[in-house]
Amino acid sequence: MPTRARKTTSKTAQGASKPSAPPAFSAPSLARGSAGPSLGSVPLRLEPGRGPWTWCISAARLGCRNGRIVPLAVKAFHAPGISANIRGDNGSGYVQQLIRMGYVPIPHDRLPCVAFGEDRSTAPDSTYLHRWQGVSLHGYEVDHWRDAWHRPQRLGNQVIWQEDAEGRDLFLAEALRDLCNGGEDLSDVQITLATRPILQRIRSEATMDGPGARKLVRQMATHLPREHHTDDVRDILARMEITLPAV
Repeated sequence: MPTRARKTTSKTAQGASKPSAPPAFSAPSLARGSAGPSLGSVPLRLEPGRGPWTWCISAARLGCRNGRIVPLAVKAFHAPGISANIRGDNGSGYVQQLIRMGYVPIPHDRLPCVAFGEDRSTAPDSTYLHRWQGVSLHGYEVDHWRDAWHRPQRLGNQVIWQEDAEGRDLFLAEALRDLCNGGEDLSDVQITLATRPILQRIRSEATMDGPGARKLVRQMATHLPREHHTDDVRDILARMEITLPAV
């Protein structure tokens, strides 16, 4: 606990006493070269998460996102004890389990792979995963794995994750075509599997009134590729006076 400073006095010429002047305040130096870490040397505050994973995709598990049909990838984490993994197998237990269910793993040297406009052909660990190093809230050094289309931005004492959704979805769509479809375009059955749930959601929400329903219809219609907008969806958008962003 801080102690109260004792008041000191000095004698005047008449013998009376008065408080002495307080010591001058000295502000800490913020000049270049002063003590303390630079902004670039301050470690990121990160949580360890569940470690690296392998993305696995299926020709029959599809969805619509941001105007593109993409595979709904499953993360086969490598940590031992998760699913069928054992220590030292680098996640092959989980991957093999998904392969038996009809999934195809995306190799970690899969190319082309571009994130935030940068080619990742020389990435050290994986073309589509990135390992960030930092410290946890408790001060422990941690490795934090993210897909390559997320990168951290420091904001004060917080970490905000930027996203390149376009780059990620393009990578997944190309992997679907090459690994699951043998280089062929999507079949009519695959298009139906991907678009039917979102079409049904639009039709259901269109029966409701209010700004909430209008907002949901707009979101769903934005995710649905424009070439797969049906006549009734176009009528719904016109009736609800919804304008979609230009593509």
